[in-house]
Amino acid sequence: MLRFLLVLLIIYLIIRIFSRYFIRRYAKNMQQNFEDRQNRYNKKKEGDVTIKTNSANNKKFKKDEGDYVDFEEIK
Repeated sequence: MLRFLLVLLIIYLIIRIFSRYFIRRYAKNMQQNFEDRQNRYNKKKEGDVTIKTNSANNKKFKKDEGDYVDFEEIK
């Protein structure tokens, strides 16, 4: 019984040591991937002109709601 508990303890310690190593390596890899994606997204050549347009339609009504009449209130 003592031998069995000793083996379990050794296996637990080995798994714990290797998991720390692999978790750190995985986290470092994920951080590097994130930084690479950010650098690719923010990378612009000097002198390039970019125009960002809002493609959202700014209408106040939907097409199926009928006619829209703009009016001014008169006092």
